Amino acid sequence: MNSIILISLIVVILVIVVAILFSSVAIIHTGEVGIVERLGKYVATLEPGFHMVPPLIYRITEIVNMKQIPLKVDEQEVITKDNVVVRISETLKYHITNVNAYVYQNKDSVLSMVQDTRANLRGIIGNMDLNDVLNGTETINQTLFQQIAETTAGYGLNVDRVNIDSIQVDATIQDSMNKLLRASREKEANIMEAEGHKQAAIAKAEGEKQSAILEAEANKQTQILQAQGHAESQRLIADAVKDQINSINAGLIDNGNLYLQYKNVEALEALAKGTANTVVLPSTAIDSLGSIPAVGTLFNQKKTADNN
Repeated sequence: MNSIILISLIVVILVIVVAILFSSVAIIHTGEVGIVERLGKYVATLEPGFHMVPPLIYRITEIVNMKQIPLKVDEQEVITKDNVVVRISETLKYHITNVNAYVYQNKDSVLSMVQDTRANLRGIIGNMDLNDVLNGTETINQTLFQQIAETTAGYGLNVDRVNIDSIQVDATIQDSMNKLLRASREKEANIMEAEGHKQAAIAKAEGEKQSAILEAEANKQTQILQAQGHAESQRLIADAVKDQINSINAGLIDNGNLYLQYKNVEALEALAKGTANTVVLPSTAIDSLGSIPAVGTLFNQKKTADNN
């Protein structure tokens, strides 16, 4: 009986010793640190790896994640400068920079960060009109990031990024905005259409102007060419007449008397074809006819016949 009790006691002691040994072993993973306390007081921060912690007196109280952590902030209602209520949802990304400040100087550093974020967001939106809020998401992100970066440093945190996920307005406001947007788009469409008609009219008028100019220029060139052709034709006719006159003058210089005699014969021929039976010629005309060889021969034959 006594031996059974002794064996049981030894087994219990061994189990306790093994449990104590296992509780003194700590494995810290990459991206994490361990907080070690001795009788409730902070002693050290354990880096990633294998560690042996003295049992009973020393204890690892918390494993702190040092990785970047995304946090979805609950949607909140905010009033804009022009008294419109908007619902905004956002996401934060942060990481722990000071383990001591994160664990011991603040009861809930993450909650404090979220509360400051929501408060700063209300202040930013409250100084903006609805249109600026809807179109200024990037500006809101930058401003909010700058404001909370300094505040959260005291919580042992660093905010890496702030993202506005969505901005929603009341259904009636949304409907009014849609109507305004449609009216604005219709206005722009009408303006663009009118501008298109204007440009088309300008282009048409410019085309007609250029066409008229080209037509006038063509008519001008045609008239110039016709005038030049007519002038050239008149010049050629004048040259031909001139050459004819010069030729006649040249012939008259050498045969002027013969030419006059020939004209006298033509005149006599015309008179002879008339109805008059008697043609009276001056003696000078007859004498001039005698100078023509053929006529002179006839006159001589006539005189010979008369003498005989």
